[in-house]
Amino acid sequence: MYTYSLYDSAGSFGISKSYHIKCEIPPHRFRAIMMEFRRNEEAGKNIREFISFMKQEFGEGFQLFEYDDIVQYDADQENSTILANLLDQADKHI
Repeated sequence: MYTYSLYDSAGSFGISKSYHIKCEIPPHRFRAIMMEFRRNEEAGKNIREFISFMKQEFGEGFQLFEYDDIVQYDADQENSTILANLLDQADKHI
């Protein structure tokens, strides 16, 4: 499973929303799909359009996590890593 982070900054000076995608698409293929999508001048610059396209094309294998606050996502990732390490250490001591 691969995780990709996409950021929407349309209409603002900073990032207004972040999208984190988990799917089975390898990086080289994901990048190729995104590049091809961007060729469409009308929809290519709209990250929400890309996400809708990916949901439609990849259905069940596509998981989307939306965060209004990127810091929250990073904290969640860090907490998950810490918990995994603690559980791993606990398993080694038993």
